[in-house]
Amino acid sequence: MIRSLSILITYHNEKELLTECLRSLMGQLDPCDEILIYDDASEFPPQKYIPRGMFARVFREEKNRGPAFGRNLLLSKARGEYIHFHDSDDWFADSWARRIRRLLIASPCDAIFTEVNSYRNGKQEGTDVVGIKAIDSAEKLLPFCINHFMLVPTGTYRREVVEKIGGYREALWQSEDFDFHVRLANSGIKFELILEPLVSIRLRAESRSQNREEALSDAVNSLRFLADEIPSQYHLTLAQKASKLGSDLFQNGFRRKAREAFRLAKRLGPATFEHKPPFYQKIATRWGQEIAEWVALLYRVIIPESLRKGAQKQHLPSAETRVG
Repeated sequence: MIRSLSILITYHNEKELLTECLRSLMGQLDPCDEILIYDDASEFPPQKYIPRGMFARVFREEKNRGPAFGRNLLLSKARGEYIHFHDSDDWFADSWARRIRRLLIASPCDAIFTEVNSYRNGKQEGTDVVGIKAIDSAEKLLPFCINHFMLVPTGTYRREVVEKIGGYREALWQSEDFDFHVRLANSGIKFELILEPLVSIRLRAESRSQNREEALSDAVNSLRFLADEIPSQYHLTLAQKASKLGSDLFQNGFRRKAREAFRLAKRLGPATFEHKPPFYQKIATRWGQEIAEWVALLYRVIIPESLRKGAQKQHLPSAETRVG
């Protein structure tokens, strides 16, 4: 049985990058059934960048609403049994649709996840960047989605299972893909993996995700929502994630929001700080994670990097190794 496949693309002034994305779809060994594009109030509307001879339905908002709203709008318009969300600056391997469709015919699951390559300034920077090979059993999908950031182009989903969880959470301006995949995993989907990278992403300074404060803060906001939605047995995993996000916020200078993440980690766990060195863990456990971060920062300021690296080479416990 042929499985119909809808490609749902969000666009905001990516211009020629959209053209490249769509050309990668034109070059598919098996064609997709429909292409839908959400124009998020772009200054440069996408119609000009759709290759000649390609049909795509475009839906435009006059106010910038963000990807979560856009993906939900496209979800409501899609006709395919299966859907794939995609950003307009990323592209597909020419075997993507054939590999996806053949696996869906052989194993009509709820979702397929593939690996992803990353590129910066035209040069490949990473391969297998999602790390899905670690998901070696169904029970590991939810912890994996909490501990990592499942990228949007890695997944293809049965439309009805996405509709059943309510699509994307529009309360989140950033980190909406992280939140979506945790909720999808929590719904108990049946999934398959393709370990080869069949899509490629661009790492661009101007992309939305480069706003670290927004991305990290909304990931913490997502954890607050998720704490009321997923089984309590996973709350420690949520706490560990909140702890990591808080550390990232602190080290990027967003101290107030880091403090909020630390409080959430304590409430849900408390966290064990297993991602940090033992000395950091002791300080954080006794006096709190914010104190541990300040101590780690002080060490990095006082001890020159050359000395820290020298200590590591001599197999001595450098300040950074001990504290964070």
